[in-house]
Amino acid sequence: MAVLIDLGTGRGLPETDPSPSPGSRRISARWLSGLLSGLLLFAGVTAAAPPTGALRPAGDLDLPAGSTYFVADDLLLVATAPTGRAGTSDADDLAGTLSAYALPGGQRRWTVPVDTAGRHYAERAGDVLLVAEVDSVGRRTVTVARSGRTGALRWSRPGRVIRVAGSGLGLGVSEVRSVSGAGRRLEGAVEAVELATGRVRWRLPLASTAVVQPVPGEPARVLVVHDDVRAGVYDLGTGAPVGAGELPPADYAQSNPRVVGGRLVLRHPAGRDPAVSGYDLPGLTRRWTRPGAGTGEVVRDCAGLACLDGGSRVVALDPATGEQRWSRLRPRGWNSIVWSPDLLIRPDAHQGRSLLAVADGATLRILGVLPPGVVDCRAGAAVVVCRTAPDRLGVWRLAGPD
Repeated sequence: MAVLIDLGTGRGLPETDPSPSPGSRRISARWLSGLLSGLLLFAGVTAAAPPTGALRPAGDLDLPAGSTYFVADDLLLVATAPTGRAGTSDADDLAGTLSAYALPGGQRRWTVPVDTAGRHYAERAGDVLLVAEVDSVGRRTVTVARSGRTGALRWSRPGRVIRVAGSGLGLGVSEVRSVSGAGRRLEGAVEAVELATGRVRWRLPLASTAVVQPVPGEPARVLVVHDDVRAGVYDLGTGAPVGAGELPPADYAQSNPRVVGGRLVLRHPAGRDPAVSGYDLPGLTRRWTRPGAGTGEVVRDCAGLACLDGGSRVVALDPATGEQRWSRLRPRGWNSIVWSPDLLIRPDAHQGRSLLAVADGATLRILGVLPPGVVDCRAGAAVVVCRTAPDRLGVWRLAGPD
C-alpha cells in the first residue's frame, strides 16, 4: 500500500516496499551489495564529475497525450484517458486503455481497455498484477487483479489489497478518507484475499477505525491496532488470534507502528517528549524504549533496520534492541524516489543535469546523472524511469556487477 518525484507509498498503506512495495519497490540486496562495492563515496558532487557506468541508458518510450504511468517490478504500465465522448453509442469510446511494457527493453506486452480512473498504482505478485484504480476526486479505490503476462482480468473488488511478502494472500481493506490524509487509518473490515482467485479466506470486522500491518514470515501474520490502542495479531492463513495486548497512545497511521525484522517499532509520546519502543511479536511484549526526540516521525523498513525519517535526518535502529546503528543528514535538495534501497534524486545539481544516488547506511553514493529537466521518476526492478518530456519517458538501467 501513494508526489511527482514519487516519494514512495505516501498513500497511507504499508510500504510493501512502495512503497516503497517488495517486487515493484525493491532492488535485491545481493544486486545492491555488488553495485555499491564499485561506487565512489559521496563528496563534492556538485563540482566533481560523477562516476559513470552504474547508470546506463536503456531507451525511450513515447506516451499518448494525457496518459499517466507507473512501474510494477519489471513492467512499465501506461494508462490513457478515454478517446471518445459521452453520449456515443460505442461503449469502447468511453474506456481508456492500460498497456504493459517490458523493462528495461520497452517491448509492449499487452493493451486492455479499462474504466476511467484519476490515477493508478500497482504491485506484482508472481503472475498476478494488482492494479489500484483511484477516482479523480480520491474518494473511491478499486483493486483489479490481472495476469501480468496477458493483462487478462482475473477479479476485482472495492478498496485496497495490501500484499504480504512471500504469501499468496493479501489484505483487503477500505481506507478512511479524512482531512488528515487518505488512508492513514482503515475501516469496515480486514479480509484475507486469495491473490490468484480473489476469494475471501476470512474476515475480521472492525468496530471503528484501525491500523493494519502485515507480519511476513512463516507463518505469516497480521497486526491490527484498533483506535482504542488494543492490538491483536492473527494468523494470515486462518484468521485465528495468536497474540493480543495494549499499546500506548500514539499518532497511529500506516507508517507508525511498523513491523521491521519481525519486531513492532512504535513512535509514541512519553510524558512531554517522544519515545520509540520495540515489541515482540506475536506476544506484544515491550522489549526496549529509547528517547525519540530528533529521530523523525515516520518509521520505515530499510534493509532490516527501523529507519526513523524526519526529512532532514534519518536514524537507523536495530529493531531487536533499539541500538542506533547509524544516522545521517539528508542533504538539501535531494528527494527520495523509493525506499529499500533509498534512491534519491537532486535536480539541476551537475551542470544542469540531475544526480541520482543511493543511500548506503550513513553514506550517500552517486550512481550517475540524468538529463536536464527530468521529472516524475519511478523505480522498478533495477531500473529508473523518468519523464523527459510531457509525452516521452526515458529508461535507465542500474547496472550490477559484471
